[in-house]
Amino acid sequence: ACRALVDELEWEISQVDPRKTIQMGSFRINPDGSQSVVEVPYARSEAHLTELLERVCEKMKEYGEKTDPSTHRKSYVRVISHDGTKMDLSGLKFDGDVTSSLKFACESIAEEYEDELIEFLSHEAENVKDRLCSKRT
Repeated sequence: ACRALVDELEWEISQVDPRKTIQMGSFRINPDGSQSVVEVPYARSEAHLTELLERVCEKMKEYGEKTDPSTHRKSYVRVISHDGTKMDLSGLKFDGDVTSSLKFACESIAEEYEDELIEFLSHEAENVKDRLCSKRT
């Protein structure tokens, strides 16, 4: 669930125009008449990431459960691609129980680890999935 959540967040971030910025900082006027406002890239801004975390778990209905035939280890995989192309659905379990439990797990992780998710994703860090999903949570 954590890995699916990070995949979705990273995909959403990649879809934002890299030239789009947001003003951050204080809008107060300093005694010298200047303002402490800086422009930062919108895609990895705290405002954008917070907004994504509020709605990203809705995407879990686009996932199914796949069991590895040799190890019998279960994992979640997308059943609908981002661009609408057909995907290999062999060996996938796709039903309401799977999607609702995945959505619940996603919401729990997003709520409990919101600060860590924003911290990791606001800086274009390497191996976010491994660092967050295997070590942190």
